[in-house]
Amino acid sequence: MRKTLLTVLLIMVVVLSACSNDSSAPASEEEVQETVQNFYNEMSKFDEMGKSSLESFNTTLTSYSTGKATDKELEKAVDEFQDTASDIADQVKDVKISKNLPKNVQTLLMDAAIAFQSAYSIKEQASQGAVSPEVTADEFNALNQQADVAMLYGISKLNEARVAVGLLEEDSAAEAELGTAAGTAAETDGSADTAQKSGANAGTSTVTGSESGNTAN
Repeated sequence: MRKTLLTVLLIMVVVLSACSNDSSAPASEEEVQETVQNFYNEMSKFDEMGKSSLESFNTTLTSYSTGKATDKELEKAVDEFQDTASDIADQVKDVKISKNLPKNVQTLLMDAAIAFQSAYSIKEQASQGAVSPEVTADEFNALNQQADVAMLYGISKLNEARVAVGLLEEDSAAEAELGTAAGTAAETDGSADTAQKSGANAGTSTVTGSESGNTAN
């Protein structure tokens, strides 16, 4: 028993010592920029995956609302979109954020990652509501608006990080976010019942958007 306690204490001392003696040097300006750019590239990759899956889902949903797609085709589209959204949320969660970054940049990237993960998780939930008779069009819209708010928040935090490290001009970031928000608002206007759900589901804001070309050289 005494030997076990000593072993546990020794392990705790080693762990605490490792935590308190983190001698990793702060990243250089170039390394910080590269890390933030790589994070942006990762989020953009997930965004493209999400958009492609969403477009396919919306096409089938619209076809179903006009009688051109069967129940089985719609169920398949829902399953595929849910799988993609769930997979993206898991991959975003697994993205590592370097502890060598300045604290403010590290926090901004963590906030962005959490927001993106939430957005895709909510989209996964909403997709099931698109074919559920128990979910009204208003409830479906509300879920998609929550996902859009989460996505826009993530974009805002990611752009703040890019501005902070000199990869993006502040004015360009603001313009990009306004453009994304306007596009999202326009796309979320739907009609009623299934058609309204289809229109609302198309309103996923994107990470890349119009500001993707504003990266500093």
